[in-house]
Parts: sequence; structure tokens; C-alpha cells
Amino acid sequence: METAEEDLHTARLLCSANVHAPACFYAQQAAEKAMKALWYALDQEPWGHSVVALVENFVERDALPDWRQWSDYAAQLDQFYIPTRYPDALPTSTPGRVYRASDSERALACAEPIVNGCREWLAAH
Repeated sequence: METAEEDLHTARLLCSANVHAPACFYAQQAAEKAMKALWYALDQEPWGHSVVALVENFVERDALPDWRQWSDYAAQLDQFYIPTRYPDALPTSTPGRVYRASDSERALACAEPIVNGCREWLAAH
């Protein structure tokens, strides 16, 4: 969970510095790592990088606060996993030219409830 918190902090810093593509990626990573912390807490082996899959396949998802909303947030975050980092993922541009403040703000708005909720779940278990 500590690494998820660090990634969320990094995403905030990058957003504040107007470095939006990496900010979006770090927000996605924060949510992914926070969800994986829940899996590890139950001695489960998470697989992959899809935050949607990590939320929807979590064995105790019904114990999560509003997991359906998390799934919606996760779907938005999953869109930032590859194209924010690889120039060839964007056919006519590069990540630094495509992603804007609105994107990184949306990524943070999606990641924060997941990270905060995971922290709360871990504290209660």
C-alpha cells in the first residue's frame, strides 16, 4: 500500500507541474497497486494490470465501499496504462502533446477514492 500512496503523491506532483501524461499513468498505477495490496492481504495472487479486473475479481468485493463506482473509475484509469507512456500508441502524436490538465485531474479523481478506500479496508482487516 505504501507504494500506491507514493504513486498517488507522484501523480499529484506531476499534475501540479503540468506533466500530464505521466501524472495519468501514476494515478493508474496508484489504483492498481492499492487493489493489489488488498489481494495480497488475503493471500491471493493478483494477475495483470487492469484495475477493472482487480476490482471486479476481488473475492471480497462486496465488502468494498461502492465497488461498482470503483469499477467505473477503474475503467477510466485503465485507459491511461499504455498510451500515456508509448509514443507509438498514439498514431499522430506523443503522450506529452495529447494529455492535458483535465486528463490528469480526472485520473486523480478516479484514483483517489480507490486508494483511500483500499487504505480504509486494510485498516479494518
